[in-house]
Amino acid sequence: MNFKEFVAYMEQNLSAKDAFYQKALDDQVARNVRRAPAKKWNEAKMDRAVDKLWLELMKNVYDKFKWVVKENSSDPRKSWIEYIEKTESLESLDEMLVELEFE
Repeated sequence: MNFKEFVAYMEQNLSAKDAFYQKALDDQVARNVRRAPAKKWNEAKMDRAVDKLWLELMKNVYDKFKWVVKENSSDPRKSWIEYIEKTESLESLDEMLVELEFE
């Protein structure tokens, strides 16, 4: 499974993605309040920053998984999904995203 497929799978299956986005956006809004008036970000820029944080998180998870997933050469996607299900990774990630706090 390549990174793009991994992100799509996670976005479809993680129930706490919206919670992550809300927490990250709240953090960006709080940071924006502290910025000088001339340096304040508009809503679009804050949304892009949140999207970037999400992709960075997914990249870190993907990089950790790719070292342990034993890809079946006939169906690598299936190997990834089996590993994710066997290790209950979605549940763990959902839990982590709900408990995540930005500083």
